[in-house]
Amino acid sequence: MEISALQKALEKDKPAPVWLIQGEELWLVEQAVRLVVTAAVGRFDDPMLVTRVDLAEGKKGAREVLAACRSLGLFTSKVAVLVRGAELLDKRAEDKEELAKYAENPAPGATLVLKASEKLDGRSSFMKRMTKAAKVLTYEPLKPWLAEKWVADRARQIGQRIDSDAVKLVVDLVGSSLMGLEQTLQQLSLYVGPGKAIGRADVENALAATRAHSIFELVDAIALKKATQAIRVVDAMLEQREYPPVILGAIVRHFRQLVDAKAIFDAGGDAQAIERQLKVHEFVAKKLAEQVGRFDHVTLRAAFEEFFRTELELKSTRVDPVLRLEGLLLRLCAPSPVVRPAARMGRRA
Repeated sequence: MEISALQKALEKDKPAPVWLIQGEELWLVEQAVRLVVTAAVGRFDDPMLVTRVDLAEGKKGAREVLAACRSLGLFTSKVAVLVRGAELLDKRAEDKEELAKYAENPAPGATLVLKASEKLDGRSSFMKRMTKAAKVLTYEPLKPWLAEKWVADRARQIGQRIDSDAVKLVVDLVGSSLMGLEQTLQQLSLYVGPGKAIGRADVENALAATRAHSIFELVDAIALKKATQAIRVVDAMLEQREYPPVILGAIVRHFRQLVDAKAIFDAGGDAQAIERQLKVHEFVAKKLAEQVGRFDHVTLRAAFEEFFRTELELKSTRVDPVLRLEGLLLRLCAPSPVVRPAARMGRRA
């Protein structure tokens, strides 16, 4: 369900008693969760009305969740219970059974919201029962080819004009993560001011100023095996409220571009060829051309093995995701051959 459609539905009718809101598109999942909880109790951040349970903390499970659902306060007739880490339920048979039973007979006055950062197994008995008894919303990642349209539409929604060249550069720099795109548009809006058009120069200047382009700096540090510098860049991204999975996604996306750019480079191409064949902005093509000569095929292959390993680790929320990211950087920056000097640059007339 689109966020706008969900909002209209919640304004029309009271929310269902049990929700499962899942998916890898964190921005949409978070938006949906906030709308449902607010519709249920009036305020998302009221500790008297909203109980939060994280299944990744200690031994918390269905018992704690259901106890919160069944314990209305003395001065309120409604409560919301927000459960984070619901993706862990795929490995907890007893908890799934208890929650499925509850969904089929929920407590009056309580709204239970299960939040999962990935899609649960739809073939399981639990999901089949939840689909019948609860409201299930799934938010998949935005398709890359739809990112430019999303940026243009979202800019209009927040009252900003943005030209097509600026849209393309934003997507080239940030990728298709809605969380990253939303943060970038908000930064650009503040940078140019209310109602003013966002142009290519604004994107280049604002992203440089806010370090949203820091993925290039991060990859430079990895290429030079400077682990301390790489961790410093990631820390800066985290300070900008970037989520670890979003940062990992940006790193993986950039390395995929490096693989494609390397094939072009090895065939005799330059920055202009990279821009033309990969259909990326000139700014991005030049950065890729600078970086691609610093990695050989063995190093790139090993990097993707580390990405896969880290992605699996991040999906287990029992360990601090920041530590997982730092561990990835340490492994990528471990001593190994770094071949070739900096790549040759194409000239423009």
